[in-house]
Amino acid sequence: MSSDNHGQGMTAARILLVDDNEDNLEVLAVMLRESYEVVTYACAQEALAALEAAKPDLLLLDIGMAPIDGLQCVKAIRAMPGYRSTPAIALTAYAHDAERKAFLAAGFQAVVTKPIIDHRELFATISALLTSVAALSQNGSTGSAGHSSNDQFSTSHRALTGPTGEGILPLCGYDPATPRPA
Repeated sequence: MSSDNHGQGMTAARILLVDDNEDNLEVLAVMLRESYEVVTYACAQEALAALEAAKPDLLLLDIGMAPIDGLQCVKAIRAMPGYRSTPAIALTAYAHDAERKAFLAAGFQAVVTKPIIDHRELFATISALLTSVAALSQNGSTGSAGHSSNDQFSTSHRALTGPTGEGILPLCGYDPATPRPA
């Protein structure tokens, strides 16, 4: 496990990053540490065991891990008290529509395709999810209609993923069809 915080005087959001590829883990951690506190694990078992101590604000999980993959990991986290609504992003090279829908149904709020060539997609996704959670927490534990925060999160999750589960990026102004800089 590795943790670092580079926020000057501000509390940075804590991201739990799990990827069994050490190179991917290091590259992502370096990239994210410019703006966030990052706690890294090279396997899902270690991340699950240390989740309570890590207290993440957001989960960033590789899908293709073994023996516990990202889908199994997020399902286990969702079953733990206090982590049902922690935002989770799936990192995967398999991002066809059917896979995206399966990831969203399993408990992820967004899917980011690897390799990450342009970090703007990842940062836009993280920012939008953290902003959504902050807005929900400012509204308190119950809404004006008496809905619980979990109900509010479910409603927010549906709004963020869109009616067809296409993900959050169109709401952020990110268009995957736009050519990326070389």
